[in-house]
Amino acid sequence: MKIIFRNFDDSYYEQVCDFLIELSKDDRRHINWNWARWEWMFYHPEFNRDLMDKIGLWYCNDELVGLATYDHYFGEAFFATKQGFEELEEDILEYTATTFSNDKGLGIAVNDKDTHTLNLLRSKKFVENDLTENILELALENVSLDYVIPEGIIVKNMDVKHDLLKYQELLWKGFDHEGSVPVDEINMGKNKRMLSARHMNSFLHIVAENEDGEYVAYCGLWYSPKTDYVYVEPVCTIPEYRQKGLGKAVVLEALKRGRSLGAEKAYVISDSAFYKSIGFQQHSHYTFYWHNI
Repeated sequence: MKIIFRNFDDSYYEQVCDFLIELSKDDRRHINWNWARWEWMFYHPEFNRDLMDKIGLWYCNDELVGLATYDHYFGEAFFATKQGFEELEEDILEYTATTFSNDKGLGIAVNDKDTHTLNLLRSKKFVENDLTENILELALENVSLDYVIPEGIIVKNMDVKHDLLKYQELLWKGFDHEGSVPVDEINMGKNKRMLSARHMNSFLHIVAENEDGEYVAYCGLWYSPKTDYVYVEPVCTIPEYRQKGLGKAVVLEALKRGRSLGAEKAYVISDSAFYKSIGFQQHSHYTFYWHNI
């Protein structure tokens, strides 16, 4: 078995998506790093593109069989191999720790039930940290996706081509940033990039709009017809419109549309009572393991 290592560049983007899709088909222990999380990260304003050539790819006969990537910036990382290529894991983990550590070390989130990876990390002197990630799952056929909205509110999909400013204002207020909304070219360009994600389907990105045409709540939903699930990211409501059911409305509308495209399940990285009230249930829990160089 001849293995070839390659450094990532944009030309490998779709192969990484397909690799992550393949990982989640039969084994969802890596569902916290599904293809949609990768896409959301890759186009996120905080993703450090200057480092992306350090993302490692391992190939066998031109098939991508192993991946090591950082999460937005160095200090947190993810690595995995396809089934049948587990013998590569030690080398990939060594590359991951050597390449993606920052001055504080490196954290890797591992499914609490993934004893194989846990044993590997422990053997390489990774120790348990108090940071965690939680995944909730919703079977779309088992829940009502109906909702009620206040008078004067419209729920619709976002106009990604023409409403960049409204999107900028929504995210700024919805995530409780202080001060005036930054509308300079650099900040606007960052969110424009987010809306240019390769597989973003505006049909699934839902906003609540008030009578003045202002976006007041938002749910982003990500779906690939190569999978049976959708991924929720992000969800927010501006402060003046909270506690009115708008967050629930945009999530349910997005899920309804996702189901119409063929999705059977939904996943979200959260432990929030908000999602549990909609019907999401516990799927898996991840604990970070830390390594100091």
